Amino acid sequence: MKLIDKRIYWIGQLSWWIFTTFVLRQPTSKYFEIGYNLPIYLTVSFLIGLLLTHLYKELYQWKFSTQKRVIPVALGGILIVGAAFYLQDYFFGFQRYRKPSMGLPLEPYDYFQFYIESIRYVIIWFLFFHLIVMDRVSHHKAIQLAKAETLLKIAELENLKNQLNPHFLFNAINSIKALTLTDPALARHALTELSDLLRTSLSMGSHQLVSFEDELKLVKDYLFLEKLRYEDRLRYQFMIERATMGCKVPPMSLQLLVENAIKHGVGKVKNGGDIMIQARMNEKKMIIRVTNVGKLNLENHRVGVGMKNLERRLSINFQDKAEFQLLQEGEKVVSQVIIQY
Repeated sequence: MKLIDKRIYWIGQLSWWIFTTFVLRQPTSKYFEIGYNLPIYLTVSFLIGLLLTHLYKELYQWKFSTQKRVIPVALGGILIVGAAFYLQDYFFGFQRYRKPSMGLPLEPYDYFQFYIESIRYVIIWFLFFHLIVMDRVSHHKAIQLAKAETLLKIAELENLKNQLNPHFLFNAINSIKALTLTDPALARHALTELSDLLRTSLSMGSHQLVSFEDELKLVKDYLFLEKLRYEDRLRYQFMIERATMGCKVPPMSLQLLVENAIKHGVGKVKNGGDIMIQARMNEKKMIIRVTNVGKLNLENHRVGVGMKNLERRLSINFQDKAEFQLLQEGEKVVSQVIIQY
């Protein structure tokens, strides 16, 4: 994110330091009427203010703009730029001040006062800079939130169309209908799972992020119902670290990976296959992997609408700290989501 528009920034930067140099820091003592003392002093003063504050702006944008504790960073910048002005005055013998220009002896308090004078105009620059940055960040977050809400609505429609589409419900209901004759107890249990699945998916639609524990429960209900349809052709296994349960993920994200694994993997193999669902923490990164039998067409491979939707939601919620990957590992296809917290 650009903190400040480049053209506006340079207009403000040049205007402020020209005004500060030739009005606020303009010395009036007789010392500066001698030779080139005044133009040299003003040139150095202008360059110190312009270049050091610009360096601070670049450093802040590169390293500190994502940090929440701004005050220590800004305070450090004020002290350093103020010290540069103080050293400039020191090399000119503090002649811009009354007592040195009159040849009067200085006391320790005077040096402290000179330093406070040096940082006075610097503080004003830092105040305006961070107010502008705060406004830009607030505006950027508002835009991101609006995008997230829009994508959430798209995701809800996508869920109704793809994840919990009428075709899936039709198959699930037919499977349960068949069970009412052969295994009524299992049929009742399947109806409960279908009810839970519908309730959970609808409630998730109103949230931007959900706990991985809730997402995992939804997937288990989904797999239970798909197992009724595929029977022995669908085999699945979970390897979930407990530390991942409280992590936040986009709703229906794991369910989408599992559905794709069944649709494009198990469903296309005569004898079916295994699906491995894994979630683990690697330092501060959560890694979600769904592995299934199959082959990627690397030449004509295109990510589907659901996957593109998932990529967009990851980008909105986590910026560059999350990514989606689709990989071929031997005879297996791996869909993987990595989120850094």
